[in-house]
Amino acid sequence: MLHRNIINVGYNIQAGCDAEHKLFVNNDTGTVNDTHSLSPMALDAKALLEVDQMDCLTDKGYTTGKHIDICNKNNITTYSSPKEHSSQKNGLYGLGTFQYDQDSDSYTCPNNQVLTTTGNIYHKGNVRVKHYKNFKACNDCSMRSKCTKSKVGRLVERSIYQEAIEANKKRVEENPAYYRLRQQVTEHQFGTLKRQWGFTFTLMKGKQNVLSEVNLMMMCYNLRRLISILGVEGLKARLKGLGCIVLRIYRLIKCLLRPLKLSLDDYAIQDTPFKTTYNRYHLDRKSYI
Repeated sequence: MLHRNIINVGYNIQAGCDAEHKLFVNNDTGTVNDTHSLSPMALDAKALLEVDQMDCLTDKGYTTGKHIDICNKNNITTYSSPKEHSSQKNGLYGLGTFQYDQDSDSYTCPNNQVLTTTGNIYHKGNVRVKHYKNFKACNDCSMRSKCTKSKVGRLVERSIYQEAIEANKKRVEENPAYYRLRQQVTEHQFGTLKRQWGFTFTLMKGKQNVLSEVNLMMMCYNLRRLISILGVEGLKARLKGLGCIVLRIYRLIKCLLRPLKLSLDDYAIQDTPFKTTYNRYHLDRKSYI
């Protein structure tokens, strides 16, 4: 697991929670970081909640243009903490000082020179970008030393998902109070699990085993939370209603399996290991029904 550029031996647990009742909705063991988890987790939560549209509040680790764009296309409005462009950390003019014009698909630099693109898309690691440049204007630019250290001139890279990234940034900046709700929605659940319940490590190893252990802890948390919301009697009433649904499903499955049982009974195999094994299974199965 990668945390703040430090490699830790552990599992990166992803979790989705609802804002109204502070209940765990879904979870996953994820990958080494949160970068590629936004849209899979958000789409899964949306399907489980059976809603047509929802908002999704996440921290900076989830801010990836591709996944923000996927969420937007599936009626999920993201409020993911914006990341600074890497060029803002090298002491030179950052991308924010270049004005983008959507109509002409070009940038205007701080010296009022226009940077254009060929329209080609390049792969920069896992990111797909377009290049914007005007090396001829850079040759005689008086502001060059503040803009680039490249011998040929300034090259601006724009992600193909930049519009989705900027729209997400605008939403967060215009709704700071709403974004801060993220800490109230998710952080206190993990605080309860870690600080009050002592769930700071898992007993199991392997993603699926760890996820099963995490599921048990989160289900226990949800039950405790439901008691606070509904009360003991209210929860018991809801569970009884759920029991009727489970019983109906069980009876349906039993009816569907009945022809299979008859076909095995009619398949005459006398005094064979298969017949002995089947009889033992048939008797054991009755004890569970």
